[in-house]
Amino acid sequence: MGITRRRLLTAAGQIVVGSAGASILSTQASDAGAAEAPISTRQFDVIVVGAGLSGLIAARTLRQAGKTVAILEANQRTGGRMVSAKTIANGVVDLGGQWVGPTQTEMVSLLDELGFARFESYYTGKGVFSWNGQKVAADLAHDFKDSYIFFEGHQLPFSADDLAAANKLRDDFWALVATVNPEKPWLTPNAHVLDHQTALSWAESRTNSEAARFFITWLSHVGGNGGFEPGAASILHLAWTQAVSPQWELPETWLINGGAGQVAVKLTQELKKNIHLNKPVIAIKQSGNRVFVYPKKGVPFSGKAVIVAIPPPLRAGIEFTPPLSPQIAGLIQRSPMGNIYKCIAVYPKAFWREQGLNGMGEGNLNTLELTADSSPPSGVPGILASFISADRALELGLVTAEARKAAVLDDLESYWGSAAKQPTEYFDVDWENQPWTRGAFTSYLVPGAWTSYGKVWREPVGRIFWAGTEVSTRWPGYFDGAIRAGKDAVEAALNIL
Repeated sequence: MGITRRRLLTAAGQIVVGSAGASILSTQASDAGAAEAPISTRQFDVIVVGAGLSGLIAARTLRQAGKTVAILEANQRTGGRMVSAKTIANGVVDLGGQWVGPTQTEMVSLLDELGFARFESYYTGKGVFSWNGQKVAADLAHDFKDSYIFFEGHQLPFSADDLAAANKLRDDFWALVATVNPEKPWLTPNAHVLDHQTALSWAESRTNSEAARFFITWLSHVGGNGGFEPGAASILHLAWTQAVSPQWELPETWLINGGAGQVAVKLTQELKKNIHLNKPVIAIKQSGNRVFVYPKKGVPFSGKAVIVAIPPPLRAGIEFTPPLSPQIAGLIQRSPMGNIYKCIAVYPKAFWREQGLNGMGEGNLNTLELTADSSPPSGVPGILASFISADRALELGLVTAEARKAAVLDDLESYWGSAAKQPTEYFDVDWENQPWTRGAFTSYLVPGAWTSYGKVWREPVGRIFWAGTEVSTRWPGYFDGAIRAGKDAVEAALNIL
């Protein structure tokens, strides 16, 4: 490709609003030497489709097992939703995922192995909660399960009745989460009823309090596996997301020194001879004991197995021979990606820290229901990450980049004061509009899908195995889930090699 990492990161710092996502996401990590010569016609043990974190881990694990492997990536870069960019004062911003938690042991082990340090997210001082135009500074609770979405509920601008209703709904939800079967959610007690009731209708059936119901809305929009409206997924699905990726285990404990994107770059360098970029797969054919994988251009690849490590909706763009079963095809059709913009405002320093604030902002503002301090320990530069989610993300995807930025900065000002409206740099990435991702943080299942189609969620199809964070039974939607899914697929594939 000819572009060096230094040139890329220099260019990234000059990206203007509205184009940061498209430019950076189309180029990063392609310098690592991924093969772009004519494809070899030799056979491989395994073909991996997709060079996001899960696909890279799958290929790496296969190589460590002594197997030959080829990775076909549709994009002109690797890393999927693991991508960083350089910003002012030698800072780094993560345009996709960024956090790591103490029980995400696979990701922690990988960071340690690769030699990437992590540092604690900044939670010193008070956060800001805004409700119906009233803003308060409040303490973060020690126990997420006893909090109102991280905050001490009694410090928030709620009436006594609203707070009581919120606590009751929260406790009811955690009780439901405790009953969920994490590996087979369709076997959860009362699964059929729960799967045919939306998260919104479940909350509405229990309380008239808007403040109480916002707890369910927030978890749906930005709660780790979010990006969907509470009326778009079942209460079974929402409960499952917390059973397998629990917020109370604090998955946002650490940030990665130098950005998460460097993990993908490092793995790409290690696997550079195995990677083929700009190779979207259009067909996979099983014949006897071989699988033939057809990229859009070039001759097919042949292997004894294939690991498909792409988001579920993208599987619909592949023609499978023999065709996928109606159950698997139905599950794909009912697994849309979450709608998320990630927005990053960069300042000369983390000015909010000087005011005794920690950068965590939540509330029912027009655009941003969550902001977080993503600055390095020094606070230089100051970085606020925020998210536009679900229907609001779709709405703002129809306006100009300038109008979208204005909406974000208005809410940042509401949370953090006038200084927040004047960032030195600004990035926003519409993950829904990335053609080889089509959303973030992960996919979700529409009502009825778990109980009607869920049994084939992780099941291989002959010599085809599924990877990607979306098929993990632990920490789906996070880096850790991507690693686990990649390793699980390899373990299953090795049984037939």
